[in-house]
Amino acid sequence: MAQQPRLIDDHIRKNKRDTLLICLFMVILLFSVIFAIGLVFGAPPYIMMFIGLPVALFYILITYSFSVQSVISAARARPANPQNREEKILIYKVEEMAIAAGLPTPKVYVQDSKDINAFATGHKPQDSIICATTGALQQLNTAEIEGVIGHEMSHIRNRDILVMTVTVGVVGAIALLAEIAFRMLFWGAATGRGGGGGGKKGQGNIIVILIAIIFIILAPIFSRLTYFAISRKREYLADADGAYLTRNPEGLARALEKIKSNQPKDPKGSKTVAPLYIANPFKRALKDSIWSTHPPIDERIRRLRSM
Repeated sequence: MAQQPRLIDDHIRKNKRDTLLICLFMVILLFSVIFAIGLVFGAPPYIMMFIGLPVALFYILITYSFSVQSVISAARARPANPQNREEKILIYKVEEMAIAAGLPTPKVYVQDSKDINAFATGHKPQDSIICATTGALQQLNTAEIEGVIGHEMSHIRNRDILVMTVTVGVVGAIALLAEIAFRMLFWGAATGRGGGGGGKKGQGNIIVILIAIIFIILAPIFSRLTYFAISRKREYLADADGAYLTRNPEGLARALEKIKSNQPKDPKGSKTVAPLYIANPFKRALKDSIWSTHPPIDERIRRLRSM
């Protein structure tokens, strides 16, 4: 047991490093899309940056500004009722974990769903929210609820909500820029004003433009896959950091076992906010996949029990 904090620290450091690298790739992808659009339309890179970056930043800002309200509305969550015994326990556990994490106590919400699940949201610790389903409150014991709340508190402490919100904004910005590029291409084809500077550089220039167009087509797919990869890494990090807060990895491991056996029967909300939950509320990740918002539950349990 004496070795446990060091092992957890190793998990935390590795996941933070991996997330940083993936986020760096996302930023490079955004700049590459802007550059590729410039190639297609024969515009100098600095002109495209001058136009493309403000569009991307505006989209990210809008996503960030309305993220909390959107999540709570999509989840159809309500404030926890301290008069309800189960919800009162949830409020106490959130307060305990906030003290352990050295954070302000988040607002506590409940989602009326038979499934076992929970999520955290908020721009910063001062306005954060932790929400658990009624299924989690009814089917998990105290240690398991503590493990789940520790996991969600770790998302808040590690600024995962900010990371994921900005990442969603970047994914949306890339998709928006790609959409604008295609509309301009179709408009150019319809009016006889195709991009590429009128073919002045001959066949070589056409090949470069075709490659750029293919890249613009694939970039939204790559950005979405990158978003899923970041989501999976942040889940591993929250598992490890949550275990550090509770000093009881087994509590979260047992909660995940119950989540695994409790296949979604009563999913609520939107699939766009699925990555925020401790487990995908629409489909459990039973094996590793680049299209999964969450890591495989068995692997998460194995890692927790190896700490």
